[in-house]
Amino acid sequence: MAGHQAEDADTRSLWFNPPDGGESSRPALTRERVVAEALTVISMDGAQALSMRGLARRLGVVPGALYRHVRSKEQLHDLILDAVLAEVDCRTDPALPWTEQVAALAHRLRAVLENHSGIAALLKTRDPLGPASLALAEAFLAPLHAGGLPGRQAALAFRLIYDYTLGFALADPTSPAEQRLRDTATRQQVHAFLRALPASRFPALAALGQYAWADDRDHRFISGLDTVIRGLQAAPSADLEPAAEPDRMSSGTCGSAPGHVRSAGGPGMRGR
Repeated sequence: MAGHQAEDADTRSLWFNPPDGGESSRPALTRERVVAEALTVISMDGAQALSMRGLARRLGVVPGALYRHVRSKEQLHDLILDAVLAEVDCRTDPALPWTEQVAALAHRLRAVLENHSGIAALLKTRDPLGPASLALAEAFLAPLHAGGLPGRQAALAFRLIYDYTLGFALADPTSPAEQRLRDTATRQQVHAFLRALPASRFPALAALGQYAWADDRDHRFISGLDTVIRGLQAAPSADLEPAAEPDRMSSGTCGSAPGHVRSAGGPGMRGR
């Protein structure tokens, strides 16, 4: 063996451009590695920066090699999203009230999305329907249905909580809007601007704007989620059905009278 290695070394010295010796040190290309590298690109530069050609260059392969592991860029997006959603702990204690179960899931989902910059924006455009996203939907739906909502209403409630959480995560803590609120000097300038608005035109905004533009991101999420859940507890099942098709409702400009929205009475969800 030692003699064979010495012979190989001598042979390599006879080449101006010697061939690689033994196996390549580059890690084998796998679907997991493709997804992980694509997630890195999105976290750094956003989903719009992800291209198959650029990803192949980062991985040190030709673009065609990627298609042995993913059929298309769209499928790659779905694999990325499902990999991120797999980080959400979907376990809940069925002995707890349904309100606590869905609140815990929403908090976990928000934490995972905000830990991966750019993913919430991508998730807003795609619905991967993979193993992790299905498990998350099941985790939300089960306590909502057990809490007293019939099938369709439980599904609408799930979408409401999911969309609220996703929408909140879109403005992640690193976004310019959030950074403006976190910077004390800039936030004070914003508050001064709002207070200086003409009270004859913006009376409510001049008085209350500083509370709407405050450095209280966590409180905003908790308050909004609590409002949604309390609304689900109090609202009759019929209230979760759409009052009318969107194109049948009046859509006046700001300040005009809104379209009529049907209301109904009845018992709300059980708050067990």
